[in-house]
Amino acid sequence: MRLKSLIQFSLLTILFLFALNFALNFWNVHQKSQAVEQLQQETELLAVTTSIKQGIADIQKQVTRLGQLPQDSVPALSAREKDKVEAQSARVAGEITQLKSMADVALLNKVAAMQARYMELSASWHLFYNHFGNDSAQAMTELVLHAEPYSQQLIYEDLPALEAHERELIGQAQQRLQAVEWWSERTSIFIFLLSLLIALSFAVRVYRRVVDGMRAFAPGVATVLEGGEARIGLETKDELGEIAAAFDTLSDDLHASRKHCAELEQDLAERNEEVEAQRKEAKSLLRNILPATVAEEFRDKGTVQPKYLEDVTILFTDFVGFSASTEKLAAEDLVHMLHDYFSTFDEICARYGMEKLKTIGDSYMCAGGLPERNPSHPVDAVMAAMEIVEAVNERSNRNPNWSIRIGIHTGHVIAGMVGTQKFAYDIWGESVNYASRVESSGEPNRIALSAQTHGRIKDFFECEKRVKTHSKVSHKMDLYFVNGFTSSLVEDTRQMPPEAFVRRYRSYFQKEPPSFPPLRTALSGKAEK
Repeated sequence: MRLKSLIQFSLLTILFLFALNFALNFWNVHQKSQAVEQLQQETELLAVTTSIKQGIADIQKQVTRLGQLPQDSVPALSAREKDKVEAQSARVAGEITQLKSMADVALLNKVAAMQARYMELSASWHLFYNHFGNDSAQAMTELVLHAEPYSQQLIYEDLPALEAHERELIGQAQQRLQAVEWWSERTSIFIFLLSLLIALSFAVRVYRRVVDGMRAFAPGVATVLEGGEARIGLETKDELGEIAAAFDTLSDDLHASRKHCAELEQDLAERNEEVEAQRKEAKSLLRNILPATVAEEFRDKGTVQPKYLEDVTILFTDFVGFSASTEKLAAEDLVHMLHDYFSTFDEICARYGMEKLKTIGDSYMCAGGLPERNPSHPVDAVMAAMEIVEAVNERSNRNPNWSIRIGIHTGHVIAGMVGTQKFAYDIWGESVNYASRVESSGEPNRIALSAQTHGRIKDFFECEKRVKTHSKVSHKMDLYFVNGFTSSLVEDTRQMPPEAFVRRYRSYFQKEPPSFPPLRTALSGKAEK
């Protein structure tokens, strides 16, 4: 075959390969566009599903909160409030209709069933709001028998199933997109290598004419194949020069692609490190916010099951004179003082196994005997209270000079976690209210106990009984003010805690008592007033 014919044949072959590459690229672009369109559609469906779930959860949360209010003193809802709820319900219904119009054939029956269930839930909400404040029994019956089951079915079964299906479709679309990209890259490389092979074959056939030019290709090709960057730089104005220029461009593109891939890999590694760091930080933050066992349950299950606790000791503190101080102190100084006090209270409560629950203004609330039960929590709470009073007395030279009231009550509560974005572990029940009344009926720098708590600690501490009338409930309360350790337990005032106290603590609770420093409050016979 003549050289001219060989060149023409070689060029036609290379052109055919490039045309094939273009056609394949066009097909790949079309396939990628379809995959991206599917991914966008499934993502939009997932967003609508998530919005529906959040909308139902928000309305149900409002209904549940209203159901928890005292039914005998709650007025009926205004027309404006009812219209607001109806608008929220209508918005969710519209989103469900939108979801139904966007869903594929496989999901139509599920979405239709979910839509029917939501209509029943919406009707139940409507009946609840109409009866709320007018017929409390009917409203609560509607909430318990219909609204709550329907909302649970939608939030925890129907919608999660739809979300799982959409995520599966999104995963399939992503896999399809990755497959198209993989195929596009491999075909481009294959066609490039095939074209290069033809060019090299042609160079061998016309060796005497282009031997010097072809020698320039060898190191460049080797460098590119090894992942490096190389340019031929052949300046001849013939076919070899054109091939060399094309090779240089292709080499630059390939090197740029490899460099971009390396940057993407580095970015992915950094993002993975950030995600891991955030995961560890979230885990640490969760343990700081919630008790250890509650944090473990929340991390494993995504929720915390409310629990009825029959035996819990609740401790409230409140500063005397705080309101007057707010008018005299700068905001920064006031917050700094509260931080100092509450940080000390946190350390004390942790040492005595008390779980801090919350602070409201200058009030501090903690509890013992939760989330894990232990028999010593009433005694531990009194010891913690004695150390808190001591800590406040040590700061008595400050200006302003704050005193503190402490109230302790033992009883049953319901414990659980509330909130979704800013969640908190809390307790509820009449025992909590009673503990608050014990505190508000107390005296500055004294520890007031309810009769229930006194019955549990009387073998360890001496108390004086007083009868007080609380201003809000207008009935008499038997309070017991702690004077110190029982005299029979104080053998040596230089040892804290007293050895007799330690022996009795071990005998009663089968464990060692917490260590605590010498306390003037514990040994003076009566707390300082």
